[in-house]
Amino acid sequence: MSALPESRRSRRAAAPPRRRWFARWWVWAIVAVVLIVLGAAAWVGVRGLQAKQQLDGAMPLVGTLKAQVLAQDAAGAKATYAQLAPRAAKAASLTGDPIWRAAEIVPGVGANLSVTRTLAAQTDAVVTGAIKPLVDVSGSLSLESLKPKDGRIDVAALSALQAPVSKASKAVDSALAQVKKLDTSGAVGPIASAKSKLVTMLTPVAAQLGQADALLSLVPKVLGEDKPRNYLLAFQNNGEIMPGGGTIGSMAILHVDKGSIQLTQQASAGEADFPRFGMPPTTIPADAQNLYPNTLGFYIQNLTETPRFSESYAVAKAMWKERKGVDIDGMVAVDIVALSQFLAVTGPVDLPDGTQLTAANAAQTLLIDVYKTYTAEQVDQLNQGLSAAVFGRLLAGDVDPKKLASFVATASAQHRILLWSDDPAEQAAIRDSAFYGAPPASTADTDAFGVYLRDITPSKLAVYLKQSVNVSQAVCTAGGKNDVRITITLQNTVPPGTEFPSYVAQDGHIRLRASTYAPHGYTVAGVTVSDGAGGAGTRGTDGEYVVQQAEVTLQPGETRTVTFDLVAPHADTKKLSVRATPAVTPTPITTGALDCGAWKH
Repeated sequence: MSALPESRRSRRAAAPPRRRWFARWWVWAIVAVVLIVLGAAAWVGVRGLQAKQQLDGAMPLVGTLKAQVLAQDAAGAKATYAQLAPRAAKAASLTGDPIWRAAEIVPGVGANLSVTRTLAAQTDAVVTGAIKPLVDVSGSLSLESLKPKDGRIDVAALSALQAPVSKASKAVDSALAQVKKLDTSGAVGPIASAKSKLVTMLTPVAAQLGQADALLSLVPKVLGEDKPRNYLLAFQNNGEIMPGGGTIGSMAILHVDKGSIQLTQQASAGEADFPRFGMPPTTIPADAQNLYPNTLGFYIQNLTETPRFSESYAVAKAMWKERKGVDIDGMVAVDIVALSQFLAVTGPVDLPDGTQLTAANAAQTLLIDVYKTYTAEQVDQLNQGLSAAVFGRLLAGDVDPKKLASFVATASAQHRILLWSDDPAEQAAIRDSAFYGAPPASTADTDAFGVYLRDITPSKLAVYLKQSVNVSQAVCTAGGKNDVRITITLQNTVPPGTEFPSYVAQDGHIRLRASTYAPHGYTVAGVTVSDGAGGAGTRGTDGEYVVQQAEVTLQPGETRTVTFDLVAPHADTKKLSVRATPAVTPTPITTGALDCGAWKH
């Protein structure tokens, strides 16, 4: 019985100690893991440093490439791209291998690695998906592509640019979306900063490419690539102010066909070409009829009596068809102030009577001097001659395209150029631009108001009118709703005793209708005209807007105020914005706090 235990004890003594073996195994396992982790960390660290070096070297190349593309240095741009692309690709490769991806799960450092990988990958995506297609067409990618030559714009060249620009736009949009959604809350400062810098860099590029893509998808069609088109070009005379700018003076048809542009069929808005219509040739919405009775739809001069350019266009299309027999496909309205700005691009032009018109003297000449010298019929002839001279210069290609683009941007931002197109896709693009004529749209945090002036004298004296708008707000009433006051200050600067032709003015007084367009849900608490120089006018709606009108008369040298008191449908205080009639002189717009002591409602 005793031999068996002894034998077992012998075997146990001969066997290796398990605990010591396991302990040695565990130590070696830990050492191996540490070595692997250290090796991976070193691998990631080295590759991260190399990726940073690649991206640091790429940044100056981006600036060089941008300058070369703008200068249309195609050879230089391609050479620079050949240096840039490998750097971006290498940075993406260095931060995208399996070891790097595995390290992204390590607490404390994983967030930094994940963000770095995405930034490198999206930088490479922009280089290959956006920069490359633009570099490939850099020789033809410029404003020169839009410059007319002998009355024609190269539509085929524009169409050829659309695909690469569209591809570039989509690539930048995609990259920007990926970068924006990166969570950098666990990343170190430099990496979080790198994300912010890339977003800052890509955001304006995405907007510019998006605009270019939209334009290039539409412009060839606008220029008659698929079929001939007729656009009504209407010149607004700010001297007789209207909500959209001014009364219509002269008009012409812009006929386009496969890039060829011709100015044809000129006409005056006066009685000779467009006597009063017995009935509007198209349906006028009932609310617009209430606000603008007996004028909108009866006289072509009054097309912009409404701030809705959509209604102006509908009336113009029907009137032109009835009187001239031509279907128009769109409309361009330009005021005299914009025309004077345009002369800075084209240079001086000579009028049929020998007068040289420049950017410096155009407003004075067209809004004041001609009315002291010529009859109404002669003024119409001068305006038609001016139209032909200016567009002849433009269509000959005798303009600097950069100056032309700058002019268009400035004039449209001031709402001095308005566009409308029958084509739904084109009109959708116009709606998202400064060329869209409509009362301003409110947002979740902003209440937007329209403030419009209309000469009802009638006269051509708005050049002597100075105007400003103040909008203020506070909660003054017991109901707790937000109260808003819009104050329009008007000054007639005509020197007392000044004489004008009878068709310009009688004694220098100016009679105006002021209108305010308030967001849906607002109510009108009251209207006041200072010194009893006028009073409240029609109250109504225009689509979703609440409209209140008032009338005021200003004698030479007088200043008057028109005050509209409104109550919001909400109690919260929002930002307030105003869009005003584009007048001859600038309209200062200020905001502030409403003095409840002066609120009497």
